[in-house]
Amino acid sequence: MTRSGLLRAAAFCATAAVVLAGADTALAQVVACTPHSYPQRTDQSLAVDPFDDRIVYVGVEGEGYFKTTDDGRTWSRIVEGIRAFQKIGGGLCYSEFFDTVIDPRNPEHVCMAMAGSPGTLDVIQAQNQGVYCSTDGGLRWEQRVGAGMNTAIYALAIDPTDSQTIYAGSNANPASYQGANPDQLFNTVGVVHKSTDGGLTWTELPTGLVKGTRVTGLDIDPDVPTTIYASTFGLLSGGGSNYLDRQFGVLKSTDGGATWTSMKTGLGPELRHQAIFRMELSPRASGRLIVSVGDTSYFLSSDGAASFVRPSAPTSQAGIMTFDPTDPAGLRLVGLSQTGTQLVESLDGGSTWRAIGTLPPDTLNNGDPSRPTGVRPSDVAISHQNHRIMYLAGSHASVYRTTDGGATWTKVLSADMLPAIGAPPTAPSAPSVTEPPPPAATPEVPAATPPPAGEPVYGY
Repeated sequence: MTRSGLLRAAAFCATAAVVLAGADTALAQVVACTPHSYPQRTDQSLAVDPFDDRIVYVGVEGEGYFKTTDDGRTWSRIVEGIRAFQKIGGGLCYSEFFDTVIDPRNPEHVCMAMAGSPGTLDVIQAQNQGVYCSTDGGLRWEQRVGAGMNTAIYALAIDPTDSQTIYAGSNANPASYQGANPDQLFNTVGVVHKSTDGGLTWTELPTGLVKGTRVTGLDIDPDVPTTIYASTFGLLSGGGSNYLDRQFGVLKSTDGGATWTSMKTGLGPELRHQAIFRMELSPRASGRLIVSVGDTSYFLSSDGAASFVRPSAPTSQAGIMTFDPTDPAGLRLVGLSQTGTQLVESLDGGSTWRAIGTLPPDTLNNGDPSRPTGVRPSDVAISHQNHRIMYLAGSHASVYRTTDGGATWTKVLSADMLPAIGAPPTAPSAPSVTEPPPPAATPEVPAATPPPAGEPVYGY
């Protein structure tokens, strides 16, 4: 998710007008479902099946959750079991989809995180969100939220050795709807919950609690699954750059969540450098992390967050970057250039970056707000079978696909391609293919191969 989205209050679903009787619950809320400046956001809900890169999931704010099984040629709206607000004028309005995780042991087991206003199941404005899981590839979803648990969930992780063990990251904020008690929090000892029965019951873990703290990412060490990382930032009421005086940085547990330590060594004394908006853990190099912080710069750790270093060259736009799951060394990263025009890669874990492709034209300059149709990118995902196949997601319900390492992109999903509820899979009538303008972008270098002599290394 982009920083502006993280800093924005959850006003999207806090515009209640009427309270009605509903079919599944005693009460249902009616909302205007007014979009933000970047409507139909996808946040970090983009996920590619690790066993079959033709299968992709993405959530679209306001619209619902979607899946393709054929490289994006057709899409299905898969929302059975997902609770939503009634929309003024008719229809349904879904809260934001912040994260999607696919079980590495069983790709039919998919969980996703939804968030709006903090609250519990007995708070009307918060009753539709939380954790949803499916055991049949999204055909049917079940809400997995414990009694009294904060339903504003922003990040998830499934234990790679135990599909029943799930971690969920929330925040320590009061409800954001008009008239809410500004002093009431919905967490008591921490901002991470753990379930050992697939989400049926949850335990709030003692991470420490400071009002205004939010989890922005969760990762489990691929070699030592009792080691968990949670990236966090803390903001005063009103958002913006009003950073809390106490930042947790990266919270780390080495005992399955029983105890936690705030890891900030090397992040620097400035609060904006301790406020982490995005975190990626290498799937192949245990303990190697990259975190994006409040001033759009980033820090690296190769020792499990014991220490961080700040490279001299800035990196990708809005912290949008991901490790390549096909790289045996666990060092290759792909991201968006700081200029918002190119796809870039790092072959050394994030120390240096070089261009490998051009981004789709409607995403250039991060979806310039002066262009109402400009797409604001929010996530990139790489195939587990072929690193040249990637997907890019952003606002306006947008998903793009490349099969040549980023040289060209095809737009496979947009707002006007969304299928209706219950409709058969919908395909775009004329996919939009973007070719790189001359001169061509720097040719891609194979994963884990050093750049050839004389190859420029860019500082974005």
